[in-house]
Amino acid sequence: MKATLINYGVGNLFSIKAGLERVGFNVKISFLPEGDEDVIVLPGVGAFSAVSSYLNSMKDKFNELRERGVKFLGVCLGMQVMFDEGTEGGLSKGLGWFKGKVDKIHSNVKLPHIGWDKLFVNKDSCNLTEGLDGKYVYYVHSYVAYTNDYVAYSEYGIKYPAIVCNDFAVGTQFHPEKSSVTGKIFLRNFYSWVKR
Repeated sequence: MKATLINYGVGNLFSIKAGLERVGFNVKISFLPEGDEDVIVLPGVGAFSAVSSYLNSMKDKFNELRERGVKFLGVCLGMQVMFDEGTEGGLSKGLGWFKGKVDKIHSNVKLPHIGWDKLFVNKDSCNLTEGLDGKYVYYVHSYVAYTNDYVAYSEYGIKYPAIVCNDFAVGTQFHPEKSSVTGKIFLRNFYSWVKR
């Protein structure tokens, strides 16, 4: 299966590329969708305001691809920009694929949150969490999505969404490419979800 990893012009994309390739995706890094991919990946680098502006400029193309059955994976910031809006860098509109607002973690904890936290499965309507409940995944973030609709969550001062999904998009607040065996399990589950 073909995956296009969207390059926002910042950050190292090669670890997520390698993680996707390990589970069977043929990955190309590009500034724009190629048009023949099965999956578009929105990586977890940058700030919400800049990245959402860049991605919203492609929203019509994304919608066209969605109608053709293309699936989306958002990692960390890539997941966050799938929500209605975010406050990092000033209030900005997201893609609006999930209801909720992305804001700084509202708790008296050290930020950014860097490290491993346990996943708790909430309700898996997308069959993405087999083998993940109670496992640890790796996070690097200060912002989370405030929403009640999530497949799995973690806790760091507050409970926050770790995995979200709908019929065409999946988002992870954690970095599967940095989450060792658990991350590989998730990416395998995602591969199966795309194939179904």
